[in-house]
Amino acid sequence: MCYVKNQLALCLIGCFGVAILLTIAGCQEFTDLLNPEDADGGNLYTNATDPTNRGAGYLGSAACRTCHPDQAALQTIHGTSHSLRKLSGGPPTYPSAATRAGVPTPPSGESWSDITYVIGGYHRKGRFIDSQGYVMTDGVNGVNTQWNLEFLPTGTVAGWTSYHSDQVDPKPYDFSCFQCHTTGPSQSGSQDSLLGIQGTFLEPGVQCEACHGPGSSHPPDPLGGTIFVDAGAAACGTCHSRGTDMNVIPVSGGYIRHHQQYQELLASPHADLRCVVCHEPHTSVAYDLSDALINSCQSCHPDQNMALHSGRIFVRGDYTEVLSCESCHMPFATKSAAAATVDVVGAEGRMGDVRTHIWYIDTSPADYTDMFTADGGSVKKDAAGNASVTVDFVCMRCHSDIGNAFALTVRSASSIALEIHQIVP
Repeated sequence: MCYVKNQLALCLIGCFGVAILLTIAGCQEFTDLLNPEDADGGNLYTNATDPTNRGAGYLGSAACRTCHPDQAALQTIHGTSHSLRKLSGGPPTYPSAATRAGVPTPPSGESWSDITYVIGGYHRKGRFIDSQGYVMTDGVNGVNTQWNLEFLPTGTVAGWTSYHSDQVDPKPYDFSCFQCHTTGPSQSGSQDSLLGIQGTFLEPGVQCEACHGPGSSHPPDPLGGTIFVDAGAAACGTCHSRGTDMNVIPVSGGYIRHHQQYQELLASPHADLRCVVCHEPHTSVAYDLSDALINSCQSCHPDQNMALHSGRIFVRGDYTEVLSCESCHMPFATKSAAAATVDVVGAEGRMGDVRTHIWYIDTSPADYTDMFTADGGSVKKDAAGNASVTVDFVCMRCHSDIGNAFALTVRSASSIALEIHQIVP
């Protein structure tokens, strides 16, 4: 295979320097916050080694918001804080800024009083916990039990779809699932005495203390290193991964499985970077993208051109995308709720609903079947451990016989992609 990686390798030398000196992108204030040492080598006001904060107890996010209203305002719009919502006889409510969020009704035949929690319902899809604490499935309930939100890039229309139609027994909401949907998870007991929830938690959703550790020691001594901050990518990877092998990127149904950005990162040219080089961690990418991204691609790659795409706007129906580096190097190769159909991307185009963090592009005339292992269960890697995304994901979600971009085949897309950054307009 031939990769668009020779240029990237050259540029990364400069990129790592920029990552260290983030003042170039105006991010020094945030990096100071993450740095546990001051200029003299002494402790600043966080700790980066003890997630228990010296055995502290949980205070709850309301206490954190009292002293940190600015971060709270951002975090309440972030999807992680809404990864699990407890209901009280009515539908879940979400911030008005989350314009696509919401589930209008429970699954057919159920009332809101039958639903104890909603999983998600904020970015791509919603699933439901019944009155006994079990995750509702088609196979058990006899109706569609997943609500897909509208998602314009894939042409997904909000509505009900199938979830585990082959599930014949009630599906527990176990610790392996809810540990990344909650704050203060424990494997002991049953939350709210619901037998289907196999464990307990302090708060639904990923709230402040999920990442920063229990905070009871912090208010009395806020400058004494009493709150946990780990800016390493592996810290994010505890939830943004799937399975136990970080060297494997799992695949299902011809798409990368969702919430495993850390495994993708490790197989990318940015494997040594921290997530916070690009992301402001409190801010929603889905609903406040301009503030959520600290650095753009060209912050680290200022000499790279836009490969004939500068100033272009892709339009398909109601979907509009101002083309950027991410349009090609972070294509929608991952699927959370729904993939685009042939009516949206054509017969050869491929498009999931989550952008991948692999970045490398395979410019050979290969389609998605060559991107995955023979059993279709994981992404292939080369001898150096790098993964890459094929041109049907990269080019042909736009360059199909549908939309306003000229049509390409896998072979013609490959021939163009190989030298795309060298072509002079």
